[in-house]
Amino acid sequence: MSTCWSWASRFAPAALLACVTAAYSADDDGPWIRVNQVGYRTNDPKIAILSSATPLSGEFSVGELHAPIGEDQGAWGPFAHNYRLDFTALATPGRYRVRFGATESPEFAIGDDLYRLEVVPALLDFLKLQRCGFNPVTGQPCHQQDGIDTVTGERMDGVGGWHDAADRLKHMITTTYCAAALMLCEDPNARQEGFYGADLVRKLHPRPDVIYIQIGDDRDHRPPHTLWHDDQSDYGHGKGGPRSAWPATGAPMGPKYQNESTGVSSIAGRAAAVMAIAGDLLTARSMYRLAKQRIGYAQSIPVLAPYYYMEKTYWDDLEWAAVELYRATREPQFLEEAIRWADQAGDNVWMGQDRHGHYEFFPYVNLAHWRLYPLVDQAVQARLAGYYRAGLERLEARALTNAYRFATPLVWCSTNDVIALATQARLYEQMTGDPRFRTLATEARDWIFGRNPWGYSFVCGVPDQGRSPSRPHHLFWKLAGRLPRGGLVDGPQAPDINKALQYQTFGADDLARFQSDVAVYHDMFEDFGTNEPILDGTVSLLFLIEHW
Repeated sequence: MSTCWSWASRFAPAALLACVTAAYSADDDGPWIRVNQVGYRTNDPKIAILSSATPLSGEFSVGELHAPIGEDQGAWGPFAHNYRLDFTALATPGRYRVRFGATESPEFAIGDDLYRLEVVPALLDFLKLQRCGFNPVTGQPCHQQDGIDTVTGERMDGVGGWHDAADRLKHMITTTYCAAALMLCEDPNARQEGFYGADLVRKLHPRPDVIYIQIGDDRDHRPPHTLWHDDQSDYGHGKGGPRSAWPATGAPMGPKYQNESTGVSSIAGRAAAVMAIAGDLLTARSMYRLAKQRIGYAQSIPVLAPYYYMEKTYWDDLEWAAVELYRATREPQFLEEAIRWADQAGDNVWMGQDRHGHYEFFPYVNLAHWRLYPLVDQAVQARLAGYYRAGLERLEARALTNAYRFATPLVWCSTNDVIALATQARLYEQMTGDPRFRTLATEARDWIFGRNPWGYSFVCGVPDQGRSPSRPHHLFWKLAGRLPRGGLVDGPQAPDINKALQYQTFGADDLARFQSDVAVYHDMFEDFGTNEPILDGTVSLLFLIEHW
């Protein structure tokens, strides 16, 4: 028996077995009621969606509240008829179901502590499961030989951080963002997790002219498939030996498929922000200098397959570095540079588009605008707020075209975009006091937790008794029977994108009734395109909840 199976036997698979995937008949005409399965804060807009293959009329009820279902909102996705059931007036804490005739929704709660008490701990559980170096979940060390520089052949200390998604490799594109976002949370456990990531970020810059963007690569996708601590991947130094440490060179890289890197500002700028927040100003200054010296974006490294994180933005990262350095030092030049970079970054141009590249506009929300806002005069504040507002207005216009108020691109890792919409709307309201986009933000959050055509929360195991991914694309589920509770999965995507990513047969589709030419989602291990838990998305959701 392999070491991973020996280890797995220590865990009961009860959590996995408790997750039941509902099966639906292909000719089932509903109706169905979709709600946020976690629930709603008392002052939230509260809108369920009633969907059907045939026209409906009459009243719905939630507790003692009764109201007409309203006008037919038209067809969208797999449903010919959709109705918005507004029960915002209900603010009494408790547990409820929405009912229409014999149809009822899953149970949900109304209360102000729902997300802090139930969701945040689960998200943090997932981050601990993803830890590299020493894993508190397995109690095992892993990847203690990271890594060997792919350019010079030198050893570097790349131990620590988090494994990316279901893979064993480590992307510094996401690690830098995750560390910074977590350290900007008030929850002490989230901050502690952020400092854990910052310890690795510090190691990425051993010399003034070097910064690493990736440790490991997709050679870890080859058999044998094992858990973190039993990784037998061979990077040319023997099975289970040192992994490749890829420096950002500022030029296209990759032995077979090449990325389109043009500089290092994105990775070095974001890493500098991490170090400034963590209090390591010497390293932060050095990283920021490198970011300014080699202007451009750095992308991850493809080896076996042509997939990579194709980040193409960097002004936002330069801004983030400058504003955090100013906050830490109060040196005027950093503020001046932050304002200059902010105007270069502008608004999030992906907001309002039908498609964008994989991680092309990462991290989707420019948090530097929010961090800079309280430090500048009214004229600059107006520009910063305008950058946020412009993207939100484009998304709002798209949302109004469908009953679900869905507005963001259905690309690979679409849940990232949904959370970015909600986050930008919430930060805009904090900055300006303008509540205009509050409902837009709430309905985006509700999509994540089950108010979507599939009726699934896209967070594994959340809520405890809800419908959520039960067969995620994650090795701990596949090899150890352990659900990666708290992991946010990629989420729905356009059918053509999903088909292009498919590498094996999916098998029987329990959710076939809810697939459409708009989007598909499969609760299957085989579908890494929609059902793989993602590190940065999980952190983004935690950040959103923290700043709601």
